[in-house]
This record gives sequence, structure tokens and C-alpha cells, in this order.
Amino acid sequence: MHGLQDADILWFRNPFRHFSVYADMSLSTDYFRDTFAPLNNELNTGFYYMKSTNRSIEMIKYWRAAKARFPDGSEQGVFNQIKHELVSKLQGRIEALETAYFSGFCEFHNDLNRVCTMHANCCIGLANKVLDLRDKAADWRNYTALTPEERKKGVFNKWTPPARCWKTIGWNV
Repeated sequence: MHGLQDADILWFRNPFRHFSVYADMSLSTDYFRDTFAPLNNELNTGFYYMKSTNRSIEMIKYWRAAKARFPDGSEQGVFNQIKHELVSKLQGRIEALETAYFSGFCEFHNDLNRVCTMHANCCIGLANKVLDLRDKAADWRNYTALTPEERKKGVFNKWTPPARCWKTIGWNV
């Protein structure tokens, strides 16, 4: 088992039950589209999970070697260039994770009963990410302090919008 994440992700609950047993690699998305073509999603290497298999090891080796072909590319940029090759050449099985469980600032979900992680994507500037993630951590503390009855009634069922981050990319709150 191999998991990797950026430092700008909060974990709220165990995400492992949401990873497919059939996928070699499960990645978060900026915007999730439920489709039979997971590569059509905006996959985000800021959070991914891989089973430790011969195929997944080859996928990682291929990804690392591809950096030589795209020397100016980030991890994300190189992955975007080779994701179709990982499937066609290595028969890798790639899964897009639903933003309902693996949420982020790009596609924001308010179902606190489902969310496992929150990624400060669609944001410019570390200070903005930290402040908006602190708001999410405070929201989570408030939510988990509720009784089960209060949660069912929806006493607190929405995240504070990541206003600072959204402002950095020109979105309105």
C-alpha cells in the first residue's frame, strides 16, 4: 500500500474503504465526473493511493522516468502527460475518487457525514490555504461536538466557504 498527499490536505475520517480493490491507483480530482472514463476527470496527484503490486511499481517507475521527457514539468504536469500511457502501455487501472468523499476547494461538498479529506486546491498562496484550512478544522470540531440527534437534524451541516482561496482565483463567495 502506498499513499501520498500534499501538505495542504486535512483528514477527517478514514478514507480507505472508498478505494476500489480493482484499481492500481486511486487519485483525487479537482472536479469529479461519474464516468466510465476516469482519465477524463481532472485527476489531482495531490492525493493518491496505490496498492503495492508489480503493476503499480512499474507505473511509479514509468512516471519517475517520464520526468526526463518533461524536465520542466511538476509531478502533476508529468502525470497529466503520461496518464493515458500508464493505462495503454502498462494496463494500469486508474480510478478517480469522488469529491463527495475527497473534497477540495475546487468542487466543494457540504455533506459533513461523507467527507474524508479536504484539499486546499484552487487556491494561490500558502497563507490563504492555511487560513481557509483552519476554518475547515474549526468547522469539523464544531460538527463532531454535536450529538448524533443534532447531526441528523442538520444543526450544523455546511462548511465555511474558502473565501480567501476563492478570491485568489477570481471566484465570488
